[in-house]
Amino acid sequence: MRAATDLANADPRPLVVSIVVNYHGLEQTRVCVASLLAADYPSHSIVVVDNASGRLELDALRATLGSSIEIIDSERNLGYGGGANLGLEWARRAGAAYAWVLNNDTEVDPRSVNELVAVMERETDYGILTPQIDAPIGPEAPFGIWFAGGTANLTRAITRQQVVAPSSRTAVEPTGYVTGCAMFIRLQALDATGLFWEPLFLYWEDVDLSFRMRRAGWRLGVVPEARVLHFVHGSSPSNTYRYYSSRNAILVAKRHLHGRGAARAAFWVAARALRSCAQSLIKRDRPLPIAEARGLVAGVAVTLGLRRLGS
Repeated sequence: MRAATDLANADPRPLVVSIVVNYHGLEQTRVCVASLLAADYPSHSIVVVDNASGRLELDALRATLGSSIEIIDSERNLGYGGGANLGLEWARRAGAAYAWVLNNDTEVDPRSVNELVAVMERETDYGILTPQIDAPIGPEAPFGIWFAGGTANLTRAITRQQVVAPSSRTAVEPTGYVTGCAMFIRLQALDATGLFWEPLFLYWEDVDLSFRMRRAGWRLGVVPEARVLHFVHGSSPSNTYRYYSSRNAILVAKRHLHGRGAARAAFWVAARALRSCAQSLIKRDRPLPIAEARGLVAGVAVTLGLRRLGS
């Protein structure tokens, strides 16, 4: 493996390090990396962080991708934010100006890196950008767009994604938060905000970092001319998603709005869980919201100091 410090002076243009976190997603990661290798921006390095998928998968990654990218082998599963942080530290050591943290179930338009760098170089008050994220038409992307901006309401423990193209076609559209699916980060901005909040493990780490960026004075934006295709997995969230989304919505509200904000977030998480429970009992065709309830209890317990975050 090349030393990270060998890359900074390879090209006069700002170095971009794209970071893909892999966890038992070999085929998806191959597709994502292949699209990144086709990017039309030469000052670009790719890092795959394997989140303890196991020796067989790690060996397969090295066999198929190892000559063209860097692979970081995490000894344990650190979650999405923790895995991304390993890549961000590598990018810092490499002297990169920008790091692009991507879900592995994405495919990148070859022009996107160049478009994102151009906007970052011109609009120096932006800390995080995202391309417009397209997806196959379905419940999460009724018009073929999965994310063209969004808002996060911490007190109601909810995020809303814009799924239609903006009416004005400017170079960059401001947004309330940037989804972790494709966060193009100015590494200088992380000096003030810090990295992803690792104890969250999964979900809401993008909202937390977005809010810290805004608090530090950086703007967030969507670049419509840059595009990524996201292979979403349908409209039925897993129990893992339900648990961490419920828990972490409360924890992020507590971090940014303190006790009263956490209490309001917990109220809305509980209200949605109760509504889901009622629908399950009435229609008898939906599972009981056990994962949401567990997340609610865990979030409240951590907020009250009854449980240590990460336990």
